[in-house]
Amino acid sequence: MIGMHETNIARADLNLLVVFDAIASTRSVSRAAGRLALSQPAVSHALRRLRDLVDDPLFVRGRDGLAPTPRALMMISPVREILDSVERVLADGDFNPEMAQLRFRIAASDYSMMTIAPACVAELRRAAPLSTIEMRHAGEDTLALLESGDLDLAFWGAAIPDGPFRALELFREHYVGLICARHPLAIRAGQGALTLDDYLAFPHMVASFRDPRLSPVDAELEALGRSRTIGVVTPNFAANVACLRGNDLIVSLPARLVARVNLDHLVVFALPLNVPDYAYSIIWHHRTERDVASIWFRELVSRCTKDPSLKET
Repeated sequence: MIGMHETNIARADLNLLVVFDAIASTRSVSRAAGRLALSQPAVSHALRRLRDLVDDPLFVRGRDGLAPTPRALMMISPVREILDSVERVLADGDFNPEMAQLRFRIAASDYSMMTIAPACVAELRRAAPLSTIEMRHAGEDTLALLESGDLDLAFWGAAIPDGPFRALELFREHYVGLICARHPLAIRAGQGALTLDDYLAFPHMVASFRDPRLSPVDAELEALGRSRTIGVVTPNFAANVACLRGNDLIVSLPARLVARVNLDHLVVFALPLNVPDYAYSIIWHHRTERDVASIWFRELVSRCTKDPSLKET
């Protein structure tokens, strides 16, 4: 006698999981139908079949479209993994980037958009002109989006997260200082003669990333029993550089970013304290570890950070 579990498996249809995944991603039957090139009644019928199969409504109407039930939330990641596995089984082992029509979805910070993204975009246009890069601002939901399959990759400047994630270190980064060329400390800074007392004598401008941890600069100052005065807080590094000219503020920011900005009327200097270098990486969910296209794209990103000919676009 076939048990209930085996009966449900027998009744299951892979197309139902495809429909479920599309609705979970779009939160809409009509948008899911558009994504799958199906009629709306066909998608609604498939959803009804799946609801009957699992004995759960799966999606209910909410303010921003269809909201997943607790049962649906439990299914989203496993269903995505099943579909990814099927795609890998059926995919041609010979990946041809020139003919591929893929979409690579990346979470990127202000820093990575300014320093890494330009070379990556240029190289993708050269090597895979039919494919697309979709960049989204990195945030508190980045890991959840990687886990749900809504992101393929994320640039990462913090400690590598635990769980189902893999990482590849791209390079080591360090901080430098930046001041206006008319700053009272400009001459000493240009001569490499700035002291810690000089550095702390003027207000600083910092970028706020909603991270409760101390920045590497402030962590090192705290270890020395010192602190800096914060005069201006902006939402990103680019705003810091834009606001720096014509005032007595000091900015400390990653060296690769400084190499990408217009330094007219600005002075770059080595920080008068030992702020450790840190790793800058890419991270991804383990389910794409062996996916041919994903491997190719990760290698492209890595190459763009190491090949000097690809850094300037």
